[in-house]
Amino acid sequence: MGYVISNHTCITQTDPVCSFRMINGSILAIISILGLLLSAFEIYILRFKIRLAACQNLFIMNVALSDILVSIVGTFRGLGIISGKFVGAPSNTATQFCVVYAICLATLTNSGTLTLLPLTVDRLVAVTFPLHHTSVMTTRNSIAIIVGGWLPLLALLLYDTIEYMTGAIAIEYQERYHRCSIGRNSPIPHLCALFIPFLLVLIMYIIMLTIIIKSKRKFGWFLVISSGIIVSSLLSYAPTVIAVAWSVPMTYEVSQILTVTIFYVNGIINPMVYFMAHPRSRQYVTKYFES
Repeated sequence: MGYVISNHTCITQTDPVCSFRMINGSILAIISILGLLLSAFEIYILRFKIRLAACQNLFIMNVALSDILVSIVGTFRGLGIISGKFVGAPSNTATQFCVVYAICLATLTNSGTLTLLPLTVDRLVAVTFPLHHTSVMTTRNSIAIIVGGWLPLLALLLYDTIEYMTGAIAIEYQERYHRCSIGRNSPIPHLCALFIPFLLVLIMYIIMLTIIIKSKRKFGWFLVISSGIIVSSLLSYAPTVIAVAWSVPMTYEVSQILTVTIFYVNGIINPMVYFMAHPRSRQYVTKYFES
């Protein structure tokens, strides 16, 4: 996207850069597949086995759905690093599949920060107005907040599709980045979809944490789960947000680790946080694998 990285074109198959690409692509694909499976298993447990309060269920499943979408894109991105044919670019030439992949890569990856917003808002209301939380965060209001969080993503998806169909943007395979890329005049809408939700979640969580510390309130189990998901997600997305927003120069290897691999590992961390922090889910998972 916006960050600057040094040249990393392979000279020969024995070139260290080529070896790094193969290892990095394989690790990213494995991480993304694991994230996909764990997030799907998390939704299965939430939907059919261990049901939380209605709103809590919705917020966690909303994050898990985002993790699934991001993990799917991450799987193709990892495979695409190994070979362009996996992302619709045999002979380094973009095909229609490459177009779909590029648009999904530019939009769906922003869902992570957007789906954190409803969860953070819910916990901020619970901490700030504990006596009115249930009356404010009703099922209807929760669904409205969740839908509102996905609207910017759908708008971006529609925006990119229309621009491509009208010829306003060009999509090509870039050997330099080992992925299909969108050539656009202004990246501002996509930067806003990544940076603004991240900043809002960070500010709200700091406010919430300040209130908890000052009032010396105890941490409930759902606050522990949500805090684990929010903090781990912010840490995973932070390198990408910083690099993209301020065009931080870095080497290819560093950029792949900080702004790609760490970004997609969140799909593994979030389900693990839920499984470890929720007692009933932890017991179910333990019995499931023991049987």
